[in-house]
Amino acid sequence: MAAWRTMSLGEVSQNHDARRVPVREADRKSGPYPYYGASGVVDHVDSYLFEGLHLLVAEDGENLRTRKLPIAFLASGRFWVNNHAHILTGNHLSDTRFLCYALSIADVGSYLSGSTMPKLTQGNLARIPIRLPELAEQRQIVGLLGALDDKIELNRLMNETLEASARELFRDWFVDFGPTRAKAEGRPAYLAPDLWSLFPDRLGVDGAPEGWSVYTLGDLADQHTGSIDPAKNGDEVFEHYSLPAFDNGASPSLDRGDTIKSNKTLLPAGAVLLSKLNPEISRVWMPTSAKDAKQVASTEFLAFVPKAPAGRSLLFAMFRDATFRQIMEGMVTGTSKSHQRISPPALRTVNALTGTPAIFQAFERFASPIMEQMLANRLASRSLAGTRDALLPKLMSGKIRVAEAESQASTLL
Repeated sequence: MAAWRTMSLGEVSQNHDARRVPVREADRKSGPYPYYGASGVVDHVDSYLFEGLHLLVAEDGENLRTRKLPIAFLASGRFWVNNHAHILTGNHLSDTRFLCYALSIADVGSYLSGSTMPKLTQGNLARIPIRLPELAEQRQIVGLLGALDDKIELNRLMNETLEASARELFRDWFVDFGPTRAKAEGRPAYLAPDLWSLFPDRLGVDGAPEGWSVYTLGDLADQHTGSIDPAKNGDEVFEHYSLPAFDNGASPSLDRGDTIKSNKTLLPAGAVLLSKLNPEISRVWMPTSAKDAKQVASTEFLAFVPKAPAGRSLLFAMFRDATFRQIMEGMVTGTSKSHQRISPPALRTVNALTGTPAIFQAFERFASPIMEQMLANRLASRSLAGTRDALLPKLMSGKIRVAEAESQASTLL
């Protein structure tokens, strides 16, 4: 512990704010480079200002107080930053990633200004105290915490691949009608014979496979509207599916009832959540099986439970498909772009899917194992994140050393 010392952030970092340039949305040209704001990527543009690993810290916004999203995060590669995020790198005394972990648990409340909109000025940011060991130990700490984060990221990438395969299958069968088109054009079969036989030989006059039926969303799922007021159960801990939690990695938070404001939807088993807010943003969530805590969701999420002949995987893939999203975008109400919503009764009556019970069941046989693996990966990531969050303050304060922390995390790595 003798090697640890407390210094100001300004003493252990280099600030690059002078290089940031805001660009109005109307003036941005779409491209491959992330465009960062206070809480992460807000767009992609055709040029970049920074290259390599940098630490971004929110300069303004209510999130500086609520911290529902990280106020400090890493950006690497080539990217652009507007004037709502400070840009830092570690100097000869510090590791940039170590500073990110340190700020993630730092109390910045007394360094904020502005009564209406919180602001963390460059000067106040530089005053924040950082406790740190020698550079070699910083890198050991970062190595352990980074290994946990890397495994979380690997699970996320695996889930992206798994979901993409389920969505591709859904689109081929139910949107492009690939097998039927192949039959009609005399092309060879690309599915097993028992599956191939489920698809008609030609398209009907409506452009769908001949003999298939049109199903409304109400035919495929029941919307669950049962609610609960968690505040009336103040000491109880709830698994809370909120919009901020979805946007911050799609991991529900564990919140005491007395910290949850307003009524929430009490989730039944097997639900699929679909956001009715701003449908141009795809927010579709498949909760894991409930364990010790009741599961509740923001009322901005609609909770659907599949009913025969549909299954949960079919609902999830349909909600995530671009065609269904276009239907939703055409149903919005509200003039403000940031608060456009879907009418649930109207949504339940739209023609959502064309198919047959046999095809729906076949899809579920293929997609259900994929979805189960995705849920398992998400549970593993939650365990990894829980271990990281437990070790983080102890490592960053020097209360435990890396060797002890490694033994605690060894079963997960």
